[in-house]
This record gives sequence, C-alpha cells and structure tokens, in this order.
Amino acid sequence: MIPFKKPDVRAFLKTYSIKTFAVSPDTKTIVFQADFTGAPELWALEIEKGFPYQLTTIGQSVYDLRFSKDGSYILASFDYDGDEKPQIYALPLKGGELTPVRTLPGTHFFVHAQSEDGKRLYYTSDESNKTYFDICAYDIETEQERTLLKGDDARLYLSALSEDEQVFTYAKFYSNTSIVGYLWKNGESEPLIPGADNEHVTGDSTLGKDGTVYFSTNAGEEFSYLARYNRKSKTFEKVFQLDQESIKSVLLSKDESSLYVVASAGVQDKCYSFDIETGTSNEVLLPVTIVEKLTMTNSGELIVLGSTPTKPKNIYRYMQSEWMQLTDVRIMGLEEEQLSEPEVIRYPSYDGLEIEALLYQPHKENKNGYTVLLPHGGPQWADVLSYDAQAQILAYEGYQVFSPNYRGSTRYGASFTKLVEGDWGEGPRLDILEGLDYLESKDQLQSDKVIVLGGSYGGYMTLLLHGRHPERFQAAVDICGVSNLFSFIETVPESWKPIMDRWVGHPERDKDRLVKDSPITYLEKMTKPMLVVQGANDPRVVKEESDQIVEALQKQGTEIEYLVFDDEGHGFTKIENRISLYETVIRFLKEHLHV
Repeated sequence: MIPFKKPDVRAFLKTYSIKTFAVSPDTKTIVFQADFTGAPELWALEIEKGFPYQLTTIGQSVYDLRFSKDGSYILASFDYDGDEKPQIYALPLKGGELTPVRTLPGTHFFVHAQSEDGKRLYYTSDESNKTYFDICAYDIETEQERTLLKGDDARLYLSALSEDEQVFTYAKFYSNTSIVGYLWKNGESEPLIPGADNEHVTGDSTLGKDGTVYFSTNAGEEFSYLARYNRKSKTFEKVFQLDQESIKSVLLSKDESSLYVVASAGVQDKCYSFDIETGTSNEVLLPVTIVEKLTMTNSGELIVLGSTPTKPKNIYRYMQSEWMQLTDVRIMGLEEEQLSEPEVIRYPSYDGLEIEALLYQPHKENKNGYTVLLPHGGPQWADVLSYDAQAQILAYEGYQVFSPNYRGSTRYGASFTKLVEGDWGEGPRLDILEGLDYLESKDQLQSDKVIVLGGSYGGYMTLLLHGRHPERFQAAVDICGVSNLFSFIETVPESWKPIMDRWVGHPERDKDRLVKDSPITYLEKMTKPMLVVQGANDPRVVKEESDQIVEALQKQGTEIEYLVFDDEGHGFTKIENRISLYETVIRFLKEHLHV
C-alpha cells in the first residue's frame, strides 16, 4: 500500500468556483465564469459534449453575462481588479479578444436587458449621475445612448423589459429594506403597489405579453410573496404566499401558464412551480440547498447554479422531472463525508429574540478545542447552507466554527432585518455574545479558546468585539473591516451615500452612538494578536479603514500583521491570493494559539 499525504488547505483553495452562467438561445451551450486558470475567466460548455473550453484570458470578474438574442455572440460586463465598475464587451462564440461595446473608465454600466432584435442594450449608468444612476438605452450599431429615466431621489435599478420595448419595470433603492417598484410607459411611471408607503421591498419581476407584472414583495407582510399588477386596470393583488418563507426570484414560463419561484426558508432555499390559471403550487425538489441563479431556457428547461455545505457550486439541468448535473466541481483529494455538515441551532438572545446559527464541527481526530466565531458580512446578509470554503477550511484544520445570523440578517422577516439599521454595534454584538454563552452552557465551547474572524461587516464586528471584549478572545482576524464609522460614511461609493443616514447613522445627529460603535474608540483594549487583511482597490471599505487601525495598533505595541492584496477589491477573486490569505490565517492562528 502506498501511503498518501493528507490534503492540506490548498485542496480547498484550489477548488474552482463557478459564479454565473448564460444559456444559448438554442439550449446547446452554456457559458459560465470559473477560475480554472487561477483567475476568473469565461468558459463554454456544449451540453451534449460535456467538456468546457476557455473563452477569455482577461482574469476579471464578470457582472452581467448573456448571449445575443440571435445567439451569434456573447455579451459580458467585467470590472477591473475588484473596482466594481463593470464595462460592457462582446466576444465571439468561440472566444478570443474582447470588443468594447460600452466602456468609460470610472463609470458603472449595469446591463439588464437587450432588445429582441439585438440592436439595443438597456442598462443603468452613473456616467452623468454618480449618486442615483440613470436608466439608458444604447444603440449598438449607431453607438448612440438615450436616457429613459433619470434618478433623482433614490438609486435606480432596471428590472424587466417588454418585448416591444415600450414598457419596463424598475425599482427605487432607498435602503436594503426600502425598495419601491414602478412600471414605466411612454415616459410616465406608476407604482406597482398603488397607495403603499416606502417601507417594503419590491424584488424580482417579470412582464407578461399582456403587460401583467409578476413580482415579489413584502408590502404589508414580514416575508415576500408573489404579487401581480394589472397595467390596464391598475390593480395589485397577492397571488402566492408561503409560511415563513420569502420569495426572492420569479420566472415566467414561455407559454405564460406557470411561474417558477425560488424562496428562502431560513438557511435553505426552495423552489416552487405555480399554475397561474388554477392557483395551485408544487415544490420542485432541488439538487442544492442554496440557489445562486435559476433560469429557464427557450425550450422551457430549468438550469440552476447552486451548492450544498459539502459540495461546491455546480450547474444542473432539469429535464423530465429529473436534475442532470452538467459540471462537476469537487474538492481535490477529499470526499464529501470528510467535510463538515453544519448543525442548524437556535438560541434566545438577551431580549428573547430567537437567533438561528450554523455550527461546523471538526472531525474528532482533528479537533483542537478552539472555536472560531465567524460573523457574516452585510450586515443585511446571512450565513446559509451553501458551500463555505472558509468555514470548511477552519473545520478541516480542527476548529469548531460558529456562524450566527444575528439581528439584521436577511431571511427572517422584514422587522428582523431592519433591527440593524442605526444599530450596527449594540444589538448584533449582544446577539453574538449570547450565542457564545449558549454554546458554553451546552458544553460546546471552551471560553478560553475562542477566536473571532470576519470580513466586511464581519470584519467590523471582529474589531469591535476585540476592542470591547478582549478577555473573550485569544486572537482576531479582520478582513476588510470598517474601523471608524465616521470615515466609513465619508468614503463609501457616491451611490451608497443616500442610504447611510438610515443604515449607519448621521455624523452629527448620531455622533455619540457612532463614537461608541466605532472600533477605533477601543484601541487601548485591543491587546490580543491580530491579523488584518485588505484589498487595495476596495471601493466599499477603502484601504484607509485598515491603514488607520493598523498604524494605531502598531504605535501602541499590539502584535499585528497586515496583509494587502494590490490586485483585489472587496473580496478575493484570484486563487493564488486566496491561497496566500488562508495559509497566512492558518499559520497566524497556529503561531499564536500553539495548536
């Protein structure tokens, strides 16, 4: 018997990641983004042949991906090294050099639709409106742009376009919990929910040939449901509602007899078919627990991209009531049973609010006794039953991983999500501490063996917990976290600034609270070893947020390491950078915890 070396952390980090996909009009080819070469590129898969071929060598993240209406070429929007400013390109079906379609450095172009004849693109752009964006139509042949609707009091998002291009739906984004939907025709707009105030979310929408709009909304409810707006009678009605589940995406079948919806049910996603004529519904059993994207081909088949906690994102095709797996992304050298299947736990917080969380257990032979607290980003986001390489790496290395969905997380109703607005540093922090106490009460945690590691808002919470409760943690890892709420409010992208008052707070009106909730207030108490990681091109949490806390801690003598990636933004898209990040994290923890 030949002895084989146990796979290390690189096995997880060299696992490929599929981000998004598009299906050709003839349903023969799927184009998708994957990092097979170590950086994100576009690949094509001819379904009947089953082996992908490379289309690009750009090494950048794609935002929008679609085939032209006649299937003769591909349209794709890419940013540059994480700057989150997508530019529009075309490329041949067999790949090769990109042809610029709509590019302007420093400008965002978010594509949403293409005309049926393939001659016009519809997108939102901040070329002349950096704060609120405009909805524009661009003629590919004449290279002329028309502004259809200017944003004035909230950022605009284009949702669905009618076949004759005379009608479209769009949304005004006031905050993550206030998104109002409208229908536009001949220069006039009307709300999809007549008489409703702004305290609701209008989500995904689709347009029928008769002008009927089907969309998701939580107007008047905690959880989003399927609704219908009749353009002719200007009436709104609920169509399909689920108990404690929020509908988040809506697909209309080609014959317009049925709808397919994806709903979030706590930490899992579900799919349902809904018969428009009879009003009946059936669950469509999924091959995944979390859906990244669901689309319908011209022939009426469903294609889904999704994952489970122990299986990375793959693409599946639904034919004759069965799912066929089209891609086969695996973790090199490991079987699924060697990964950690998280336990879903629930516990009461300090005020009785129920918090749901995921708990990853290492296999007994690897267990080192330490727990990693993993606060998620957002903060209006959630940890779910998807493949999480970070959690799996830590569990494989012997750490128990605790991921709580504290107040402010999505998937638990509108009121729950709003609880973080204007309260970044109090309620969520106490929810986390209650979770640690709960685990300790169940003998599932050793209080002197806890590490905190988080990114984005999770990085902010890492810093705040380290500063306010240093006695509870042995080390801290902050990845692109906010260190100072005042400077954060000033440096976010222009299109974010209108929401900051509600989301985070006002620098003058809420000065005392912002001081109290800023990690930089508690520098003197940050005494435990810390690793700080930052992308130099991060447009959301700019590098200065990490610079200021690193410099201050270095001056006071706190043991701190600083890792900066010059070619990344708010997240890490290149495999070698991800390997460097987590090898550094594992080495840092081993050195300071002696595990």
